[in-house]
Amino acid sequence: MTDREKPPSLEDVEARLAAVRARQEQKREVRTDRRSMGAAQSVGFKIAAELMASILVGTGLGYFLDQWLGTGPVFLIVMIFLGFAAALMNIYRIVKGMDQAVGLGRAMREVEETTDTQDKTKP
Repeated sequence: MTDREKPPSLEDVEARLAAVRARQEQKREVRTDRRSMGAAQSVGFKIAAELMASILVGTGLGYFLDQWLGTGPVFLIVMIFLGFAAALMNIYRIVKGMDQAVGLGRAMREVEETTDTQDKTKP
């Protein structure tokens, strides 16, 4: 360093460091918002697919049964309603988070309960 250049003061360094940290935090928040929006869209598409698939499968089975048994649209109507009911049950499970692998929801609840009880027992 030359005699003319003074080293930056500690307050100046702290101010610049705070500004950099604030910018990084803003970028992190933007990434989190994008991630949560993507997750919401994913759940929305999953719900739409579940609704369509259940109703279409019910309709197809009802039509097949009516053709096979030679009946009127009795089975078609019944199976459409059953497909719709199955779709509503699946949507409820998706929304509640119960559509994960077998036992995952229960396992996560048990971990949360264990953590809560351990936190309460600590002095």
